[in-house]
Amino acid sequence: MIEAYRKYRENGFQCLPVKKDKTPALGLSWKNGLGEGQHNGAYGIGLICGEKSGGLECLDFDNHFGDADEILKKYLAVPEVRAICKDNNLPIEKTMNGGYHLVFRCDKNDGNRKLAVRRNSQNRSEALIETRGEGGYFVAFPTPGYSIVYNDLYSVGKISVVDRAVLFSHAEALNEYVPEVKTEYESIDRPGDMYNSDPNSVGEMESLLKSIGWTHVGGTRWRRPGKEDGVSATLGHVAPGVFYVFSSNAGCFESMKAYSPFQVLALIKYDGDFSAAASGLVKPRENSTVEKPAGELEKLLNSSRIDTSVEVKKPPTILSIREVGFNKVTDRRLFTLGNFSCIVGKAKSRKTFLMTLFASAMISDISDKLIGETGGQVLYFDTEQGTYDCYNTLKRIEKMTGTYGKLVGFSLRQFSPRERCQIIEYAFKKYGGKIKFCVIDGIADLANAINDEDEATRVSTMLLRLTKVYNCHICTVIHQNKNDNFATGHLGSSIMKKAEILISVTKSSDPDMSEVSCDLSRGVDFESFAMYVHDGIPSIGEIDKKTKRDDPFYKV
Repeated sequence: MIEAYRKYRENGFQCLPVKKDKTPALGLSWKNGLGEGQHNGAYGIGLICGEKSGGLECLDFDNHFGDADEILKKYLAVPEVRAICKDNNLPIEKTMNGGYHLVFRCDKNDGNRKLAVRRNSQNRSEALIETRGEGGYFVAFPTPGYSIVYNDLYSVGKISVVDRAVLFSHAEALNEYVPEVKTEYESIDRPGDMYNSDPNSVGEMESLLKSIGWTHVGGTRWRRPGKEDGVSATLGHVAPGVFYVFSSNAGCFESMKAYSPFQVLALIKYDGDFSAAASGLVKPRENSTVEKPAGELEKLLNSSRIDTSVEVKKPPTILSIREVGFNKVTDRRLFTLGNFSCIVGKAKSRKTFLMTLFASAMISDISDKLIGETGGQVLYFDTEQGTYDCYNTLKRIEKMTGTYGKLVGFSLRQFSPRERCQIIEYAFKKYGGKIKFCVIDGIADLANAINDEDEATRVSTMLLRLTKVYNCHICTVIHQNKNDNFATGHLGSSIMKKAEILISVTKSSDPDMSEVSCDLSRGVDFESFAMYVHDGIPSIGEIDKKTKRDDPFYKV
């Protein structure tokens, strides 16, 4: 202990002797440190934190629950944390109880704080990670039971105030418990509580946070607006659906407080007016299972009955593909009114380029191959691309058609899935009488989860309803699975089953060409054709038979 004392003192640390139970060995004031003689024969040694030891501070990973190893591994797995520890050679020691100390120096130093806690079997909070700072101390190597894991505890690196904040914020992100305080609108059968239990509410909460500048930085971690590093809150780590904020500069959110989806909704969308937020939720939810009265059901039944004595005309074709054979020209049906279609393909197969071809053909005569019912307006919704890329897509269509004002485009990337659906529904109410063709590029973004059967049913039902009510055609885009040619999730499966036609886009070995094929159709199949993209403009061409035969991407 004398030797350890001398080494620590050489590096500017104040020390104190400790007993086996980690308490100070002498009944003397230790705040300024104790001398060499008082360490002679001591069981262990402690390092005093704060200004007396050059800004020494310690992150203490407690092992009350027996999983300190896993907690430390999870903490060090964060790239920002790992980089700070590596760049500054920060030491880590293992404690006698299986916990860990991560030690550093910094100009900024506070008192002891609990950064992350968990509820124990008595339903009380117990520390997972806490600090030892100004006014505190921690027991150190070579006290029996303590060992160095990384680097040298006798020489502790000094980090910046910013790096310290990053280390603390990621430790706080591992917090697993904070008391939830419900509003008066979140008791049983109240609007807020019903909203919190809706599986869609978490997705809406994420979209609301992003709309005011919050950034999802991976896993459950979120970063507040205006911050470039570290984390400021977690979503779903403390408890499912709970937004826990530990930043002191988080706008409408208070530090060290947990928020339910309803509370986030009220604070962001209703400026903190919980009463107004509850009133806004009183309207029946779209997926409400409340049974309709018998009289209303009778009307619905009668309105859906098919009377075979009255002829039902074949739905008009609004887009065809022209095929030229031996002395014969055939226009094969692609899209009809009152139906929806789906374009599928793997990532970067040029699905959006094909969609712009179809939209352009509905506005103007752009090709001898695509024959569209031109003259009307086209609605175009993009859920994936940013504003700049969406703008370029719309400008491409205007360039191809040479017309302006017939295309109405919207970027819905910043909204929640439910809000996107509501915006699309409203757009049809506003433009429905003029629209015969609509594009939804990114249909999966209308659902909170693509593998949720209820969500798949909700979205596909919306498409069926809009096409029937407004007598139009909706063309959608969805990704294919990496390992097969099926559209992703329950949503993809539902869309494939209900679509009028399923068109696939496949990459070719020719970097300028993709192959377009008819996978499934209720009408007449068309022969595969090539789509070429030159200078950002797509066009239709024939597939070279030899190229097709030799193409390793082509499946017979």
